[in-house]
Amino acid sequence: MSGDVSPPTAERTAVEERANHDGEAPPLQLIGVTREYDGGGETVRALIDVDLTVEAGEFVAVMGPSGSGKSTMLNTLGLLDTPTSGEVLLDGRDVTTLDDEARTDLRKEYIGFVFQDFFLIPTLTATENVALPTVYDRDRDATARAEDLLDRVGLGDRLDHRPPELSGGQKQRVAIARALINRPEVLLADEPTGNLDTDTGRQVLGEFERICEQGVAVVAVTHDELVTEYADRTVELVDGRLEEQ
Repeated sequence: MSGDVSPPTAERTAVEERANHDGEAPPLQLIGVTREYDGGGETVRALIDVDLTVEAGEFVAVMGPSGSGKSTMLNTLGLLDTPTSGEVLLDGRDVTTLDDEARTDLRKEYIGFVFQDFFLIPTLTATENVALPTVYDRDRDATARAEDLLDRVGLGDRLDHRPPELSGGQKQRVAIARALINRPEVLLADEPTGNLDTDTGRQVLGEFERICEQGVAVVAVTHDELVTEYADRTVELVDGRLEEQ
């Protein structure tokens, strides 16, 4: 992670020291994270004192019923939400209080995100949608990388198709390929197999395994037991509290 988006403090904090493992901090950590919302005059605690460490190359599945806090946790990990208390660490650096611009830069550089809503541009082809995050970088290899990623998720014959010409499962795989285009160090996925049949789900999860072998940390929140077959570790959120399975 580059220094231009690190917190302004020059000295390492005690939390950063705790995150250091043999000189290398894990790419992703939550330490004592609580997230509270105002639920019409009543405080709703979506996350309660959550501790989670994800090592480089580790695939963690997060299970739990609807309303258990899974999406809130994923959004907190992805710097789309800010905890009420506790700390979010990337590479051992506390990024909890970064301003919006720094958080946006850090997400682009460090994190790939697969949302339940695919957010595809209907007028662009599958290849163009995947390459879209690189458009301002003038990356000459983006198209070739996009085509390779689409081929890996089983869409090599759909490169020029636009979203209206794709099924729900195909759109989901385009979204997954797009999340990988900038070679993130962390991949966060919200129900990545939700619209896929079992065979296609296995193909996508096999791709997650492959990027883990390259050192990428993967966290997937899901109801799908198939994901747990591929994950290195499964945790469960129950009423905002994290439990190891």
